[in-house]
This record gives sequence, C-alpha cells and structure tokens, in this order.
Amino acid sequence: MLTTFDDEEYVVRALRGGAVGYLLKDRPARELAAAVRLAHEGIAQFDPAAAARLATALARGAGTPPSDHSLTEREVEVLRFVATGSTNREIARRLYVSEGTVKNHISRILNRLGLRDRTQAAMYARDHGLA
Repeated sequence: MLTTFDDEEYVVRALRGGAVGYLLKDRPARELAAAVRLAHEGIAQFDPAAAARLATALARGAGTPPSDHSLTEREVEVLRFVATGSTNREIARRLYVSEGTVKNHISRILNRLGLRDRTQAAMYARDHGLA
C-alpha cells in the first residue's frame, strides 16, 4: 500500500486487507520505485515508521476485529464533533489539526459509512450512540 497515512490502525487494516507492505509517499522517488518493484515480486516492503507502528499494534494485541462502524478512533472523534454541529474550523482547532485534515477525515467517514453528507453523519452518530 502506498499512502500518506502514518497511522497504526491504517497499517493493521492494510495488512488485513491483503497489502504486501506499507509505504509512505514521502520517500524519495527512486526508493519508492524500487520498493514497488520488490512488492510486485512478493517481497514485503515497509516504511520504517509503519513497521514500528505494526510492532506496537502487535505488542499490545491490536488484533481485535474492527467495530461495526469500522472507523478509526480519530474518525469517531471527528464524527462526534460533526454531530454537535461543529464546523471544520472548530473541529480542527479542538483537535490541533488542519482544516484539510478534518475534511479528509469527514470524507473517509462518509465513504466508509455510505453516507451522503454531514447531516446523515450526524444522524448516524446519534443513532449509534456516538453523539
């Protein structure tokens, strides 16, 4: 998997989903190209940070299946703020992240839950005891 997400839960999910490795896009182009070729040959490739996150997850037993809603802890946190009517700017300030990061989280929330908009997300949060 080639991604920008350096998050323990994403690493675990990628591997459960059949990924041969986990690489972050911030690596030099030549390094990425070589890693992709090796992964294509079936040789697992891991960014050092992703490998460390995987080791941490395994050490603390993060092998439990995801919850019904399959959202990360951070996405649940964002969803709770959405349910209270918070704007992206307000959520970003409270979580100490950029508005762009909040928008990305909301997009993933909507996509994972099959929802169309923030209103449906807020209703989902209420209906599932997250608000």
